[in-house]
Amino acid sequence: METFTYTVSHDLKAPLRGISGYATLLIEDYANQLDDEARRYLDNLVHSTERMSQLIEDLLAYSRVERREIKKTNVNLNELVERITEEYQHGISTGNLQFKKEIEYGTVFTDQEALTQALRNLIDNAVKFTRERQNQEIWIRTSKLDDHCLISVEDNGIGFDMKYYDKIFEIFQRLHLSEEYPGTGVGLAVVRKAVERLGGKIWAVSEPGEGSTFFMELPL
Repeated sequence: METFTYTVSHDLKAPLRGISGYATLLIEDYANQLDDEARRYLDNLVHSTERMSQLIEDLLAYSRVERREIKKTNVNLNELVERITEEYQHGISTGNLQFKKEIEYGTVFTDQEALTQALRNLIDNAVKFTRERQNQEIWIRTSKLDDHCLISVEDNGIGFDMKYYDKIFEIFQRLHLSEEYPGTGVGLAVVRKAVERLGGKIWAVSEPGEGSTFFMELPL
């Protein structure tokens, strides 16, 4: 994995930057000499390199989760949720996106970086798959169950058929076309890996057209 990570970060990213850079220069400097079809080809080339670059970044994130040392500390869940949801301020300010928070259990002893990454990916996933709704609503809840903390992220998005459940946490598995919902198929795999490294469990329930709820159970 370390060899792969080095190869990805150094030997693949540099050529991609070159391809994207030269394609962009052609568009900018020779636009008047190119017909519509040639410009479309170059636009597609730039888009493809951007998507590949994002895939590389997601793979690096996945490998970091697997390799980094777990350092546990007390994490304030209310502050963590507030910090992550503030990243979607534009959607909140336009009135299209609403977060509803029920933080009944406030502190968990865990690795903050791994939990932040897992929760951010779940919230990002919820935002992405509710974007077609006129009123995007996402519920974030935390509670205590015996010796565990239960964190859930629920949305009113498109949902998915539970017969595909085994695929959603697998790396590179996608239930929707990237043209419809951009992504690399790595995000939920990162969530599962992070939660497993924290000694917890991750699962989901959903129904097509009725939204999804993802649960993280972490030991106290």
